Amino acid sequence: MDIKRLLLALALSFVFIVTWNVFFPPLEEVQENKSPQKTQTFQSELIQKENKAPMIVENIQPSAAPTIISTPLTRLQLGNGATSIQNLKIIESNSDNAYKHAGSWDQSGKNYITDAPVELIRNATCNPCLIIDGKNIVFEKTNINQKGGLQIVESVSESEEKIIKKTIIYNDSYVIDHKFKNLPDKNIILVWDSGLLPSEKLIKDDLSYFSVYAQNQESYEEEYLSSIDKQKSFTFDDNVGWAGLKSKYFMKAITNYDYNDLKAKKVVFNVSPAQIIDGSQTVNANMECHYSYQDLEGGNLELSSYMGPIDLKYLNQEKNKHLSQLFGFGWFFIGYLGKAVMWLLTTLYSVIPNYGVVCILFAFIIRFFTGPLTKKSFLSNQKMQAIQPKLKKIQDKYKDDSAKLNQEIMGLYQKEGVNPLGGCLPILIQMPLLIALFQVFRKTIEFRGAPFLPFWITDLSQPDVILQFDFLKNIWGINYFFGHGIALLPIIMGVVMFLNMRMTATANINPSQTSTMYIMNGFFILLFNTFPSGLNLYYTVYNILNFLQQRKLQKINS
Repeated sequence: MDIKRLLLALALSFVFIVTWNVFFPPLEEVQENKSPQKTQTFQSELIQKENKAPMIVENIQPSAAPTIISTPLTRLQLGNGATSIQNLKIIESNSDNAYKHAGSWDQSGKNYITDAPVELIRNATCNPCLIIDGKNIVFEKTNINQKGGLQIVESVSESEEKIIKKTIIYNDSYVIDHKFKNLPDKNIILVWDSGLLPSEKLIKDDLSYFSVYAQNQESYEEEYLSSIDKQKSFTFDDNVGWAGLKSKYFMKAITNYDYNDLKAKKVVFNVSPAQIIDGSQTVNANMECHYSYQDLEGGNLELSSYMGPIDLKYLNQEKNKHLSQLFGFGWFFIGYLGKAVMWLLTTLYSVIPNYGVVCILFAFIIRFFTGPLTKKSFLSNQKMQAIQPKLKKIQDKYKDDSAKLNQEIMGLYQKEGVNPLGGCLPILIQMPLLIALFQVFRKTIEFRGAPFLPFWITDLSQPDVILQFDFLKNIWGINYFFGHGIALLPIIMGVVMFLNMRMTATANINPSQTSTMYIMNGFFILLFNTFPSGLNLYYTVYNILNFLQQRKLQKINS
């Protein structure tokens, strides 16, 4: 009977999806030309941020004729003699010759343009600015050379030291090299302003991941800025080799090839509120890197910046392999499992170019490995339930003698061949794998913009919203779970979990726990309503397979 209800719920859900999208198609958003080949200027230009660069760089004037450089990955606008990045768009294309990373907020912060390229930097002043003893260094562009897959910009300062800045831009990497020569023996600061622009339609989800980080020996320290409501500074002064800031899917990192030896004396992040976008107040973080001339070789300073997606394809390149840990796989054993999950995910996609289908296939693969553990847990619980009457008699008989009670209980377990931990141990063994899956599926940029079905899930990184009610955004507490809308997959998963719990509770001799189980089920529906549809699709299919296995085992043992 339960299987019939499950199949009926799935069938009705599918019919509802198709019907809803036919009669109530989603409202069209502002659209842009998808082709990255055109250099059209988007109307989503220049979100002005309340927070400005530090006062010491206010006298840096933008170049009268900014330099525009495009690669297969980025489109850059350079100022201050082509030494500083003022604007940066990601124009990397996919197999359909459309932008691989699309989605940008317009200038007003009210409209999200789905087909515009992601913009990480907009109307910045310093990326970077060179400050020497409190004096701004102004540069003049000299020339631009192209050598193979490189574009090299050489600039000379107007100061008497004639500082030379060489900017090297790569066609196959988001890394940009910044090389300074003839630096004087004075206090040297590099300032990186503008922070990172939000890139996601669900702005609150994007901002919850926004953080600043700095190297700490072989790993890094990180501070999340989601709770910042006033100006604040973070200082890392433990000889920092690399640092930066990141959102959910993109990041800015300042590092160098010799980061274990060449380190900044300290890195200071100045954090303050920025413009409100879609009802949410964003944050901006300027970064100052302080260097000692005594640590430089011959007055030369060579750094690199990475400004692009948190994509292991690029983070694992030799120049910046140490930045791959910023994906956040987790610690120790879970981290290795996460990397294995990511490898399997991308490998399957190379064979089946639809991440939605890959998520479903992934659920079958994981069930193949965890199925035997689930079976062992189920059988152990069955044995425990079978001896409950005998166990209760012992508890009633020796309730006043705890030593004798424990002795008799252990004797009963040994006689009946029951392991009291047999039902929990298989589940505990699975936990590291489930945590690793959660980490990867929730944060991987591979799901961003990836569709499953054109009439249902068009972006696996977003919830599969089917209903939206504006009044839910104004209800405190509820707006966190349903402010963006009501998704279908969590409801389906909740129905499956309800049927599974009901089946378990029916066989359980102690029904007093069922209310707690149902409350937890309801909480999971609320929580998963905020998760990406890729993660929910996997968990829904996984739970369906788990239900079918439990049902089969129950029939065999009944």
